[in-house]
Amino acid sequence: LDIIKVIPVLRASNTRLIGPNCPGIISPGKCKIGIMAGYIHKPGPLGVISRSGTLTYEIVYQLTRRNIGQSTCIGIGGDQINGTNFIDLLRLFERDRQTQAIVLIGEIGGTMEEETADFIKKEIKKPVVGYVAGVTAPPGKRMGHAGAIISGGCGGAKEKIETLSKAGVKMAKTPSDIYDCLISAAPDFGN
Repeated sequence: LDIIKVIPVLRASNTRLIGPNCPGIISPGKCKIGIMAGYIHKPGPLGVISRSGTLTYEIVYQLTRRNIGQSTCIGIGGDQINGTNFIDLLRLFERDRQTQAIVLIGEIGGTMEEETADFIKKEIKKPVVGYVAGVTAPPGKRMGHAGAIISGGCGGAKEKIETLSKAGVKMAKTPSDIYDCLISAAPDFGN
């Protein structure tokens, strides 16, 4: 729980923390900080924000193979307490002229996706495509890391998917559906 002490200090110093427990950030062809494999990325107009490093790699790899490049990819980590959240990054992507659309990759545990849905509905004009992992995860069982647990009737994938859908996010059922959802949500994407 050291992160609880670190975050206020960083915010007071105008410093941004990506993570903890994340793969980092990459703007293909410009800068990479962290462990994301550079060769699966390519420059382009798609912003990617993810709680899952592995899903980031899989989705980016599939999109790159279909000639969809990324403006920036950020893995924020799956912990419940982190330095930068979906809303922080959506706000930045909305202002970024190089980003034409956004992919949001969530997972079970916590309420970050539900909180983000309200922000998207009110503040984001760019197309947002989403995927939430963990539809078949059993309630109350920890899945992978500290953030991935469904408890107390919240944090489930189905609830997150429904909330994001109602906010206008085009939701993919599987990682391989992201491309089709992106083209459906933004027919002129990349042009």
